[in-house]
Amino acid sequence: MSDVDFYFQDMKYTEILNVVEQYIEQFYGAKEDSTLTFHNFAHTLDVVTHAAKMSHHYGLNDRDTFIVVAAAWFHDTGYYTGEPSGHEQRGADMAAGFLRELGVREELIHEIQKCIMATVMPQKPENLLQQIMCDADLFHFGTEQFSERDMLMHEEVERKMGCKIDSGKWRKATICLLESHFFKTGYGRELLEFGKRKNLERLKRKEERGILMKTQSTNI
Repeated sequence: MSDVDFYFQDMKYTEILNVVEQYIEQFYGAKEDSTLTFHNFAHTLDVVTHAAKMSHHYGLNDRDTFIVVAAAWFHDTGYYTGEPSGHEQRGADMAAGFLRELGVREELIHEIQKCIMATVMPQKPENLLQQIMCDADLFHFGTEQFSERDMLMHEEVERKMGCKIDSGKWRKATICLLESHFFKTGYGRELLEFGKRKNLERLKRKEERGILMKTQSTNI
């Protein structure tokens, strides 16, 4: 058995997650970016919280919980090291580099990376751990906070692109996104699907009102 294996055995999964949490908090603190109004530490903390709750719901063992929660901590770090495109791979690479320094086994690192990469849209998780990660990432789709988070995402894209995006166009794109999305876990479907439908219906009502107002203004 190598020195790395001995070191990893000495560190409990919860201890490693504590080290990861401290590292990610410092990472975000040192990487202030005013354009990232949605993909920031607050979002990451939400995803970690939901990933941990779902891991508990499914009775995951310490190993599998470690995989999911570690992935949640790193999943959006790539937004701070390059363009939005490809951020998942950069986050997965960052996770691998940091965890190797802690002596985490390659098999676990590979699983963590796979969980992060499962969040690439359209999401295609291959197992429960990846499904949990996907639902944790888009948890807000089915909550009352959706409208607020959608506004933050709208603002972020505008800042990144350096131009305004018509609210009607954004709303249409969001409607398409919600219509094409489905929660991957039974937990997500039972807890969040109803809320997502309500959010979708609210957007569609706004869209109908917008079309009606345009029609009326054209006829004047």
